[in-house]
Amino acid sequence: MNILPEQIIDDLSQKLNKQNLDAWEIYIICQQGVSVEVKEQKLENFNRWQDCSLALRVIKNKRLGFGYCTELNEKSLNKLFKNIVENLMELDEDPWLILPEDSAPAYQPKEIFDPNFSQITDAERFKKALLMEKSARELDDRIRRVRSCEYQEEVSRVWIKNSLGIDKSAQSTMFSAHIMAVAEENNDAQIASEFDWNWQYDKLNCEEIGKRAGKKALSKLGARMIPNQKIPAVFTSEVAGEFVELLSYAFSAENLSKNKSWLKDSLGKKIFSEKINIIDDGLFVSGPECFPFDDEGVNTQKTVLVENGVVRQFLYDCYYASKAKTRSTGNAQREAISQPPSVSPTNFYIVPAKKSLDELIKLVDKGILISEVLGMHTADEISGEFSLGINGHMIEKGEISFPVRGVAIAGSVKELFSWVAELGGDLRFYQACASPSLLIEELEISGN
Repeated sequence: MNILPEQIIDDLSQKLNKQNLDAWEIYIICQQGVSVEVKEQKLENFNRWQDCSLALRVIKNKRLGFGYCTELNEKSLNKLFKNIVENLMELDEDPWLILPEDSAPAYQPKEIFDPNFSQITDAERFKKALLMEKSARELDDRIRRVRSCEYQEEVSRVWIKNSLGIDKSAQSTMFSAHIMAVAEENNDAQIASEFDWNWQYDKLNCEEIGKRAGKKALSKLGARMIPNQKIPAVFTSEVAGEFVELLSYAFSAENLSKNKSWLKDSLGKKIFSEKINIIDDGLFVSGPECFPFDDEGVNTQKTVLVENGVVRQFLYDCYYASKAKTRSTGNAQREAISQPPSVSPTNFYIVPAKKSLDELIKLVDKGILISEVLGMHTADEISGEFSLGINGHMIEKGEISFPVRGVAIAGSVKELFSWVAELGGDLRFYQACASPSLLIEELEISGN
């Protein structure tokens, strides 16, 4: 990058103000990161990277111009500016186009940035990755190998300014680790992965991540099939979180507007179990999407979406809020710099109760603990319907019994979350959508 982001914003703002536009927006994101991969206690791959990108939106006569560049130098910025302004009047009109006006100063959670980021050495990063692999391998002689083991870190800073008074910037750090361990016994091989993240370097426990991966793989040894049956099911928080992600698509105002949500006309109606309360909170520091403002500069907030099973609200960016004659909930996100922002969840989660996973299991006389789902990418985001393979363990008289494989479940998230009987207290974010462990009243299992 040849020019500082603040200088770019000042220069570009002056040029845009001379173009007689109705509104404009400048968005810049700069990131740098490191990844370390190890194999058999040796460095397999080391990668260091950094980049800065800019996206520009302009509105004139109900027409939206958009463009981006990944090289922040004078030549690239001039070309971007020229292309957007010259081609603007060739675009279609859209009466709902809007940019946010200035809002209150954004709250900046101090937890999301590690001030010691620049002091971390490559030797310390390497040590973290080695420790994760070692802890998995030394857990048990049956852990024969580690297929992959990677430590990553990233620091990001965002600047956003528009002609209506938005002028904000914020930064965050992210440290994460992923490992995949293989357990073998009696000609049976089972693989399991584990992942974790933290805003703070010192709080990412790579040793514990490695152990969890090894324990998962060992617990799957000797898995067998079971006959078709209809029984209660306990979902681990990891599995429940994947179903919550599938559910989140239905709360998008964009999907509602395009008739791609099965929750259309559900506002104020009891759709789920009364145990279910769902929140989207862009300021929740326990979730990986915590940030002071969204990608349009609107301050993030806590939005209650479901209260005791009743649908109370949906997620909006400025465009779909304008279309629905309401206000943005701070849920505009950019999937890539090459795309304008669109509606997306921040930290979208089911509010936990207090029971542990073990306590949920003890409530089941005969059932199944589901600890892994296979093929979630095949689920239908529009209808919420799914047909998935699962792995887990049988539950007998409130205790974990033998491991299970080659089993499938099918249904819809609407049905699934209406059958929730109890919730755990173990909320954990593996991604933007999360849930505590769940006890489902009854689930049809397809086995042999």
